[in-house]
Amino acid sequence: MTAGPRLGAQTPFAIEVLDELRERGYRPRAWTRFLAHAWRQSRITAAAHPDLAASWARTTVTLVGGTAAALAYEARLGQMETSRRALPLTALCLAYQQFDVYAHLGLHAPAAGAPLRREIGAPTTLTLLRGATAALLWGHLAAGRPVSPGYLGAALGLAGATDIADGALARRRAQATRLGAYLDAEADLSFGLATALTLAAHQRLPRWLVAVMLARWAGPFALACASYFGAAHPVALAGTRAGKAAGLAQTAVVVAALLPTRRNNAPGRWRGPLHLASAAILVAAPITQVLRVLGPLTRPACHPSSRRPCAAPDRPAWRLPPPPPL
Repeated sequence: MTAGPRLGAQTPFAIEVLDELRERGYRPRAWTRFLAHAWRQSRITAAAHPDLAASWARTTVTLVGGTAAALAYEARLGQMETSRRALPLTALCLAYQQFDVYAHLGLHAPAAGAPLRREIGAPTTLTLLRGATAALLWGHLAAGRPVSPGYLGAALGLAGATDIADGALARRRAQATRLGAYLDAEADLSFGLATALTLAAHQRLPRWLVAVMLARWAGPFALACASYFGAAHPVALAGTRAGKAAGLAQTAVVVAALLPTRRNNAPGRWRGPLHLASAAILVAAPITQVLRVLGPLTRPACHPSSRRPCAAPDRPAWRLPPPPPL
């Protein structure tokens, strides 16, 4: 059995198939070959690690059952039509998430070249639970019936708890993996965008602020895609203080939006300044990240013969994993 292109000793599979995609000019036929090679490699990885594939299957069944139970409970509360209309996109989002996990099982290791773990594990399962929660929000948005502020508050609490617990559990049990980091970023993005759009649908957030939230991710994501598909090289995006501040600002905006709206109350008076200050931070965060990535590329090359020693390269706090195939 072959896996498409023959891999060299020092050439990762992803690098080789992306090189082929670029050489063929990104034509539709090249994309078809790229996806076929990627899928074949995923099947080989799953076949070589049956315990991991079985763990993925059990996790998928658990998440599907939990999501179905949430929709069924909503129907029992008298929202049968809403639950029915939310089902298609919820199922599609959940199916995409689990397919994405299967396609990237080769990342389920603490480092490149390390043996793959045999189980999906509790930390990654908690991350996937956050993604399933986001799928419910997307399903209701597509149905034209966004979840209520109370429902959204409960979802936000669950997402926040899993976001804290998955990392803490992974560190405590030494179960941190590249797959977990990839899925954590994906779940955060999906849930954050769904939350912002839900609040905008309830007119709890101005549309311009939602656009700023979207733009926060657009710059780094575009840079990552351009580097990954254009040069077959993942971009190293280091965490910045502006990025952490942007996360706190976005959380403050969401919490303020969920508070009861009344005239002349303190939260109402502070929402306008809070939105402006948060927007400034949300704009600064991606600019800081992009400049930090492009900085080393624009510096003049150092030479060993120079009297001034070469500075050690910055070590990134984390690497943005490659975007999933569309």
